[in-house]
Amino acid sequence: MLAIYKFDDTKAKLTTQTKITPGVWINAVAPDASERQRLMEKAHVPEDFLLYGLDPDEGARYEYEPDDDAHLLIFDMPIAGLDKKKRVTYKTVPLAIILTKTAIITIDQQSQPLLAMFAENRVPNFNPAKRNQASLMMLYQVTVAYLAYLRDINKAREALENKLQNNLKNEELYALMGIQRGLVYFMMSIKTDRNVLDQLRRNNPLSLDEDDQDLLDDIIIENQQGSEMAAISNSILNETSDTYSSIINNNMNGVMKFLTSYSIILTIPTLVFSFYGMNVELPWANMHASWIITIAISIAIGIVVGFEFWRKKYF
Repeated sequence: MLAIYKFDDTKAKLTTQTKITPGVWINAVAPDASERQRLMEKAHVPEDFLLYGLDPDEGARYEYEPDDDAHLLIFDMPIAGLDKKKRVTYKTVPLAIILTKTAIITIDQQSQPLLAMFAENRVPNFNPAKRNQASLMMLYQVTVAYLAYLRDINKAREALENKLQNNLKNEELYALMGIQRGLVYFMMSIKTDRNVLDQLRRNNPLSLDEDDQDLLDDIIIENQQGSEMAAISNSILNETSDTYSSIINNNMNGVMKFLTSYSIILTIPTLVFSFYGMNVELPWANMHASWIITIAISIAIGIVVGFEFWRKKYF
């Protein structure tokens, strides 16, 4: 699907249109063969760039095609979803931004809420005719989205920790593991995004002017903040996981110690009655009250052993 937008100067907002004309933004969502051909012919998009943009495993990077005078920016974008257990999961997907002499094109396998912000005019001063500024504004919103998701992750982690303090359940532990997996995705993607930003600032392949350079600096600052937040959250989560693993092991050791101690105590009456069940001469074996004596011996030994275990804090 191709959605084409152009900035209307009179209305000061984006409007949709059907034709590809200079200065438009084309949001291509899982384009089919005919739509890809249209992008190559009308928007002068290199075929390789289209294939790169549709690859879900493509890494963040910058590339330039001199024959078509086209620039490719692949930036990892954070997204949130639900797993089979209806738990929120976090991961990243590549967002391809292609700048040609005709248009700015974004390509993705599925519709993204972050790009919908631009289509719905929720991002002020977004004008696709200003290609460099428009592409940087997209990169800025992607970078800021990391910060928003990281705040949500921290809130979810704190909520899970409160639940785990009351009762250690596998459900909460699995949710904590899912959050940790999302943080790993974020940390790696933020790092690769930073490489792209550094390349844009160092080589200036887009010929950014002073205002665009300032915007690029803002993006780098937000990226650095996201990197620090992700690292701190990951460190806290690792310590939390280690703490709960230690608690689980400690609880298991306590249970095993308790059961072992009581097993030893409960074994004592069996030993005493076994001795008096043998066909040999034993003290008080012929007395009518011998069963009381054996019970008393069992209780006495059990009390002594139990007191010794209690003194050593076995239970």
